[in-house]
Amino acid sequence: MKRDGDQLGTEVIRYLNYLRPHFRPQIQFLFIALLVFIASCGTSPDEVTVNEGWETDLQWMADSLPGLHYNLFMYVPEDSLLNRLCRLEQNLDNLSDIETVMELTGILASMRCSHTGIAFWNYGDWKAYPISVMWLNEGLYVTAIDAEYLNLVGSRLIGYGGYPALEAAAAMGEMFPATNDVVRRTRAENFMMMAYPMEALGFGDVDSLVSFTFLCATGDTTIIQYKAVDQSTVNMETFHNCESVTLPIWLGSDDFYWYSYLPERKMLYCAYNTCALMDDYHMDDYAEDLRELIDSEHVEAVVVDLRRNSGGNSMIAAPLISWLREISENGDIQLYLIIGRWTYSSGILNAIEISEIAGVTVLGENTGGAPNHLGEVKTTQLPWSGLSVSYPTKYFQFVTGEGTTMRPDVLIPLDAGMLFGGENRILDAIDGLSASYE
Repeated sequence: MKRDGDQLGTEVIRYLNYLRPHFRPQIQFLFIALLVFIASCGTSPDEVTVNEGWETDLQWMADSLPGLHYNLFMYVPEDSLLNRLCRLEQNLDNLSDIETVMELTGILASMRCSHTGIAFWNYGDWKAYPISVMWLNEGLYVTAIDAEYLNLVGSRLIGYGGYPALEAAAAMGEMFPATNDVVRRTRAENFMMMAYPMEALGFGDVDSLVSFTFLCATGDTTIIQYKAVDQSTVNMETFHNCESVTLPIWLGSDDFYWYSYLPERKMLYCAYNTCALMDDYHMDDYAEDLRELIDSEHVEAVVVDLRRNSGGNSMIAAPLISWLREISENGDIQLYLIIGRWTYSSGILNAIEISEIAGVTVLGENTGGAPNHLGEVKTTQLPWSGLSVSYPTKYFQFVTGEGTTMRPDVLIPLDAGMLFGGENRILDAIDGLSASYE
């Protein structure tokens, strides 16, 4: 990163070059001497070296960011930040710009404050490897890939540029501030195919072919070499479109809210994916349809699934929650709530409210969202590099204690069979719980 040169110096040089063909031979020497003089003076008396520029940004991080942030040191003491910034400053001579960006990103992420970070993905060219993965219980699984290798969807990525793929994912995960491991995993899977940041972290090479190793369901391994490309030019195929994949019930629709009666389970399954109203289906109508179905069918269990709900307006769910309270008061139907890694923000507020209804059992995974969390996020820019920095200005507390995640009563981690094989293990577990209540 370099600042623009002094406009006047640039114009003088351009003008002298324009006049040069008209100079008499005896003043050519004076022309050359003048150019050398201008070059030796630099383009601006205020211009700084790259290292001096980065030092300005580091100083701003130490001095100014704490005053803007709600509480940058609520989890990690100030000395930790200052010591790491000092070590980075001492090592600037050995780092490229992108390496410095990632070092600075990791330092800020180490403070563990959510919504506090550097938008490193906006630095440099956007190049990536044409693979998408999801970090499941057993490891990293391919959810999308260049259409030429569609058969590898559902396989496990085990190698990344000669290193274990999980090691590469963990390195990227450390670039994100988090109060729980779920956040780092979901962020890592989204960004670990970005070529320039990953090269800066020691994985891959933007200008060369990089090897990726896949473990297939047959036990065979496949190695593919990719060069980083502009991902918009690649024809990616996702697991949703693969004939070999059987989608589970929770991926049956992307509607904000929908339901399905499962007679073989005597279960009413209610998905609530987004805290927002649908254009042609009000939440009041949704709750009324659920009420009518309960009256007309043999239902022994009601399941509300919030595992895909990343937020919106928490008030939208009021009719649904009111209906659940009615069921709880009647006492003849079992109530269950499903949460997971994508339950965030207003989604987690609704999950807390539902979990507090008498008789509700919570199943699934720990949430990525934290019941107690930092919010009301603002952004600014580092003074020299111009990198965007986000920081929260308010703290929201909804539960007693640290509240860094919401934990289910029955932990059932998401695995490959549940994503690619159509297995509904959580519903199976609910069937077992319901049978034990009889």
